Amino acid sequence: MASLDDRIRSLYPEVSRLRELSGSPCLSLGVLHEGQIIHTAHFGQVDVNKPSPPDDDTIYHVASLTKVLTAAAVASLVDEGLLAWNLPIRHYLPELEQRQDDLGQRCTLIDLLSNRSGIAMANALWGQKHGEFLLSKSQIVQTACHIEAVKPFRSSFVYSQWNYALVTAIIEKVTNETFGTYVRRKIFVPLGMSRSTFMRPEGDNVATPYSVADHMNPVRVKHLNMTDRTGFAGGYAMRTTIKDLLALYQSLLHAHAHELRQDVQSTDASPFRDVKAIFSPYIGVGTAAIDSIAYCLGLYRTRLPNILATSSVNNLVVGPRRMPRIGGNSTGLEVFHHTGNVPGYFASAFLIPSTMSAIVVLTNSLSFVDPTDLVGQLLVSQILDEQPPHDFLKFCDLAQSASMAAYKALSLQLQKYKTEKPPDLPLVAYEGEYFNKAGTFIIAISQVEKGLRMTMQHMPLTSYHLIPYDGNTFYWPANRNAEIEQSMWPIPSSGYHKIVFGADERHGIDRLTWKHDPLASPEIFEKRKGTSTLSLGKL
Repeated sequence: MASLDDRIRSLYPEVSRLRELSGSPCLSLGVLHEGQIIHTAHFGQVDVNKPSPPDDDTIYHVASLTKVLTAAAVASLVDEGLLAWNLPIRHYLPELEQRQDDLGQRCTLIDLLSNRSGIAMANALWGQKHGEFLLSKSQIVQTACHIEAVKPFRSSFVYSQWNYALVTAIIEKVTNETFGTYVRRKIFVPLGMSRSTFMRPEGDNVATPYSVADHMNPVRVKHLNMTDRTGFAGGYAMRTTIKDLLALYQSLLHAHAHELRQDVQSTDASPFRDVKAIFSPYIGVGTAAIDSIAYCLGLYRTRLPNILATSSVNNLVVGPRRMPRIGGNSTGLEVFHHTGNVPGYFASAFLIPSTMSAIVVLTNSLSFVDPTDLVGQLLVSQILDEQPPHDFLKFCDLAQSASMAAYKALSLQLQKYKTEKPPDLPLVAYEGEYFNKAGTFIIAISQVEKGLRMTMQHMPLTSYHLIPYDGNTFYWPANRNAEIEQSMWPIPSSGYHKIVFGADERHGIDRLTWKHDPLASPEIFEKRKGTSTLSLGKL
């Protein structure tokens, strides 16, 4: 039988084809097996205008692969006595006392790290386009105090970056250091992760970020300004390499194995503490039972046979019934995994503790399909010696077709319900500044020719041209190519594209509502008094 290294090499044509079909300029992969790094490989080029291929030291933004590091940082602080797993977080962040719900009163670090607090996604409050970050670090906790809980506490999995923003704030408060400084000192330096950072990386060996347009050509996009300065570093900010990630997962798996074998909570010479808590399941994902597909602390855990695409956009656009089921001959085997995605990058990691294996796949584009997920599953299948092999090229086509169809359907839906009913008031009446309940987010509306200009947080790059849609409702058309060129994440939701203004007889336009989160109620932004004087009664 051929060695695992030879079997991985035999997959190169399929890996190359998956990369090409996705439109990603480059792809890097690495494999750890039986506790040792056995393989790395690289495809394509880091920049479409340069011939340089990626290598083991090429830096990618890995987004949510950051989360397991955040869980590890908390475990270390619990070991130091600065934090406690099950103490309500209001003890660390007293501002949360103003919330009278379970999130404000009972929520713990485990609830946040396992995404079972119920807090909404509300991604539009921190970033929308051109890589601009929309909140200052000092506004994060106050904003979170007013974000809706969309599911009952501890009853459902809701994947929200706000959970990890609150954890980041807690870590920084008890350490009196930035999140990145603490993680670098406690994890990066001991593991020799010299190319990893929570800031925008500098130098030549950085994968250039792209998004893939409808014609399948990569479009250069801006780096997301998600850094150690933003307050969201613990959820989304890590930039790193194949080499550094393999070192991270190698150490994490060794610590986990040692803790299980010796029934302890620490490992000599390891930066990790209580890895058993990190790898424990806390909430079932979707409709799955917790024993089947669950979220741990910064990792998903799937028991085979099962689908392994739970955390990937592929699962969202194709649907779990059409994704491949992995592990038909590996009943009961546990796989821990996560994906990361951000305009410009996809990343996937799969860990198999029973064989001390880890697979990491990174690309430098946001495309219709997540090739890192498919290539990662292809490599998992090879480690498990799946027979017959799955046709991942078929699933690539399925995901691509479904993703394109979703945005076309959105455009048609928006056009179908657009009416000729004009705005109720002259456009000048809609002008003004509209604030969220926390008072931390401003939507500025100004009149422009044949419509309105909507600007977020007075940041001119994060603005939209609103067109009359139906009376007091305005919208911006769904155009995927135009949106990715502005470094946006395409969101196939009609509510995201519509702004509804409200008025009363005495004061005219006094609010707007925006359904920027598909799981949450439309958020109300109230107009500051005195920014417009034209009312319905004056018409």
